[in-house]
Amino acid sequence: MATTNASNLTLLLASTLPSRVRLPTRLLRAPRASPLRLSTAAASSGSRTLTSPASLETPEAAEELRLETESALEWGCVCARLADFASTAAGRAACAEGRVPVGRSREESERLLEQTAAAVALLSSLTPLDFGGVGDVSAVVAAAARGRLLAAREVCGVGRSLRAARGVFEQLNGLAEEMPDGRYSPLLDILQDCDFLTELVQMIEFCLDSNLSMVLDQASDKLGTIRKERRMNIDVLESLLRDASTKIFQAGGVDSPLVTKRRSRMCVGVKASHKHLVPGGIVLSSSGSGATYFMEPRDAVQLNNTEVKLAGDERAEELAVLGLLTSRISDSQPKIRHLMGKILELDLACARGSYALQINGVRPAFSDRDNSTQLDPSSACSVFIEGIQHPLLLEQFHGMVKESAAKVGNGQLSDEVHVSAMPVPLDMRVKNDTRIVVISGPNTGGKTATMKTLGLASLMSKAGMFFPAKGRPRLPWFDQVLADIGDHQVVSVF
Repeated sequence: MATTNASNLTLLLASTLPSRVRLPTRLLRAPRASPLRLSTAAASSGSRTLTSPASLETPEAAEELRLETESALEWGCVCARLADFASTAAGRAACAEGRVPVGRSREESERLLEQTAAAVALLSSLTPLDFGGVGDVSAVVAAAARGRLLAAREVCGVGRSLRAARGVFEQLNGLAEEMPDGRYSPLLDILQDCDFLTELVQMIEFCLDSNLSMVLDQASDKLGTIRKERRMNIDVLESLLRDASTKIFQAGGVDSPLVTKRRSRMCVGVKASHKHLVPGGIVLSSSGSGATYFMEPRDAVQLNNTEVKLAGDERAEELAVLGLLTSRISDSQPKIRHLMGKILELDLACARGSYALQINGVRPAFSDRDNSTQLDPSSACSVFIEGIQHPLLLEQFHGMVKESAAKVGNGQLSDEVHVSAMPVPLDMRVKNDTRIVVISGPNTGGKTATMKTLGLASLMSKAGMFFPAKGRPRLPWFDQVLADIGDHQVVSVF
């Protein structure tokens, strides 16, 4: 976490940077202040003065500036790219909506970086975690807590997600036991304190068929008895109606034997002109032309009455079972939410790892002015980054290369295809006692892209993300990252 004697670092844009630079050290010195903030401001006619730290005291103002900064630095585009590597619906939604967790303290950001490093090691061994079956059940669980009766398929979805979550833990635990060096511990620690609600899962699986989303006979003794009686009654009823329909057919009262259901009662079809073949029968309905009646034979009335009653009893008992399961899910809401939150955290960690491998990212370190030594020249700098490339520009370049290669392979383009140049790597070195860096140069020379690159690197490191650079980049852990870029340049065009 930033110490109380940490100084602010502000990048001011005078007018572009040569393509490969070290940030200049023309400084305006000022008394040291706390907390540590990275401010990037571009001087232009449309730019405004950055709000002073004092104005950040209200939560509304701080939130507004946070959103403006994330928009200026195109943080949402980075989060959207991260969504491509998430395995769960909740993970993809969190990334798409920009809800990627950003460390609120240096310790929290260090923990996120440890998780990402463990995910990189896991994915490098070609053993990705299997999140299959983990669904976003937050809305279903919330509905149960509000008192709504859950449908069988919703209860089954909760059960599947809980079992799948336990499967992820068991898989990760098995991989960790194979690697006694503890390289996967940061990931395993995410799920260590979780209750996987084994008893609830077993109850759901005992009562419901997850494939058919229906209540099983064994869910209750009463339900089993009702269904047994109903099956016996239906067998007798169907046998009676088949015999009656066959006799009607043999008497010429219908073109072919017909047993069907009308108004929830079993019946037979007969021509209107042969209605007398069903003496004492009840006409339940007729065909559209009126040529065929659907009649309930007299001997089937009591059996149909029994079928209707047993069907109602069965449905009532099914609702009772679903009500019990809904109640158990409602009572377990805090534990389910905690578990699914941890699964989301694990999914996002793995997504950060996959993204790091995709962009060939390296792990940043947070600089500490109090521990600078002469043995390490980089320790004299609060910002020491070599060969950094803007991740969105880099991905845009790789995407264009792949697209052009595919077109050449398909014969759509000639081999001489124009592809934009790869983003030029930047070296950034800012000494510990520097508070303000002024970047000057001609137009379209890279000033704005440089500021955005450093601002984005600061956000990514706080969020536990690796970024494309060389060696082991170092930069401070900033309490706040503020950006005001007046020319509104957008570097991500996909």
